[in-house]
Amino acid sequence: MVFITTDDFNRKFSEDIREQITESDTTILDDAEADAMAIVQDAFSQTYDLDAEFAETDGDRHKNLIRWMLNLMVYFIYERVPDNQVPERVVKNYDDTIAEIKGIESGKKNTTLAKIVDVDSGKTNTVFRWGSNTKRSHKP
Repeated sequence: MVFITTDDFNRKFSEDIREQITESDTTILDDAEADAMAIVQDAFSQTYDLDAEFAETDGDRHKNLIRWMLNLMVYFIYERVPDNQVPERVVKNYDDTIAEIKGIESGKKNTTLAKIVDVDSGKTNTVFRWGSNTKRSHKP
């Protein structure tokens, strides 16, 4: 694993259950982390400096990013078992994480992730979207 440590994972996910589901194959954890990173990068790469965030180590890592990654990873690992054996909290954590990521991506929620800074201007890179539909008139 690149960003998530074994200690992070052990705090979130029982080692016994993980070993049983993954059959002690560590590449499954690496694949789950890569899949989780892909979701986060697809959502935030236009606005946030994810290379810098994923390069952080130990206590400098963004706590919410760790939580999102762990929730996504656990969900992806549980894809290996039948649906009726997946704990409801795993699905709820996944759904909540996706909703939170989408909220931040759409600008409805805030985050303290490092924003991309333009080297030339020194300003943060933001995507500003605005517009509206034409006002309706009920006059004939």
